[in-house]
Amino acid sequence: MKKKNSWLSKPYYFNTSIKFKLKISFFFGLFVFCFLYIFKPFYLSLIDHPVILEYTIGIGIIVFIGTFFMVWVPPMIFKRFFNEDKWTIGRNILLLLVGVLIVGTFLWYFGEMYKEQYNLKKLSLLQYLIYSFLVTCLPLSIYIFYNEKYTRERRQEKIGFIKKYKSSITLEKKQILNDFIKIYSDNKKEYLEFKADDLVYITSQGNYASFFLKKQNSINLKEDILRVTLSKIDTNLKEYPNIIRCHKSYIINSNYIEDIQGNARGYLLKIKHVCFFIPVSRNFSKQSLLIFSR
Repeated sequence: MKKKNSWLSKPYYFNTSIKFKLKISFFFGLFVFCFLYIFKPFYLSLIDHPVILEYTIGIGIIVFIGTFFMVWVPPMIFKRFFNEDKWTIGRNILLLLVGVLIVGTFLWYFGEMYKEQYNLKKLSLLQYLIYSFLVTCLPLSIYIFYNEKYTRERRQEKIGFIKKYKSSITLEKKQILNDFIKIYSDNKKEYLEFKADDLVYITSQGNYASFFLKKQNSINLKEDILRVTLSKIDTNLKEYPNIIRCHKSYIINSNYIEDIQGNARGYLLKIKHVCFFIPVSRNFSKQSLLIFSR
C-alpha cells in the first residue's frame, strides 16, 4: 500500500524573485514594528515615547535585513537544498525557524542596550528566543498553510480553464513532424539524427543531454545521449512549434502531452510513454500553457 505524503512534504512555491524577497522582507519588518509600537509587549510600555519609537524602528530594520538575508543568501549557497522543483512546506518551515533563531539572537543583543538604560527585567537569550518563536511561528505556519492551499487552488482553476478551452473549440490537427533532425555535439564531432515526430522529450544530465525517442511498435522509449546543452538544442529546434522547452531541464514534444496537472509549486505535464510528470517553468503564462492543450 502506497504511503500518503504528509502535509510537510507537500510541494510549496519558492519564489526566486529579488523583488518578491525585498517586498516580503519589508512587510515582515513593518508588521513587527507596528505590532511592538502599538501593543508594547514585554515591558516596552515602560520606555519613554521618543525612545520606544526609536527602539521599535530599530527592531523593524533588523527584521527587514535579517529576513532578506535568510531568503537571499542561503539559496545562493545551498543550491541543492533550495531546488525549486523539490521545495516543500517542511523545508519552508525549517527556513523560517532558522530565520527566527538568527534574527531573534540579533534582536536580543539590540534590546540589551535599552534594558540597561531603563532598568527593565532582562530576559535570557533562551527566553527571548522562546518568546520570538511563540509570537512568529504560529501566524507564519497558518500563513504557509493557507498560501499553499490558495496557490494550489489557483493553479487548478487555470488547469480547468485550459481543459475547458481544449474541449470548447475546434483545433487544427497536431502538426505531423516528418522531418529528420540532426543535432551536433558541442565539439561538432558527434551528432544524433532522428525523426522529429519520434522525439518524446529531452532532459539535461550535467553537460550531456538525454534524448528519449519513440521506438516502433513499442511503448518503451529509446535513450540516446549527446554532449550538448539544452539551450543549443532549443535554438536548433525553433522551427518546430510542437517541440517546446517547458522547463530549464526539459524539452518536450507537445504532441505527446496527455494531461496537465498542478500543485502549489507549479504545473506538471503527463507525457505519453513517460511514467513521471514533467515540470513546467513558472515563466509560462496561462496563455502560453494553452498550447499544451492542443
